[in-house]
Amino acid sequence: MGRYDDDFSVFEEKRDRDMARERIERTERNYGKKPVHKVVYALLAIFLGWLGIHKFYAGKPVQGVLCILFCWTYIPGIIGFIEGIAALLKNSGPDDIIYL
Repeated sequence: MGRYDDDFSVFEEKRDRDMARERIERTERNYGKKPVHKVVYALLAIFLGWLGIHKFYAGKPVQGVLCILFCWTYIPGIIGFIEGIAALLKNSGPDDIIYL
């Protein structure tokens, strides 16, 4: 009976190491990025991207102001539409959270 308990503890230790490594990698990968709700960001980008509202929501006010300054050129609207579609296609974490 003791032999099987020891074998199982080896698997538990490996699982714990893998989970800790995954947590560290996820933290390093998303360092400095703001978590946003995927659907809210995508809807803001698609419908109000020409004003840069999605940039303000993502915590990028300088880019948002640039979108407002150039909204008359329709370029921020096109970029916002593309960013909204890209956000919808992006893999999300729990609760539809993506990092931007």
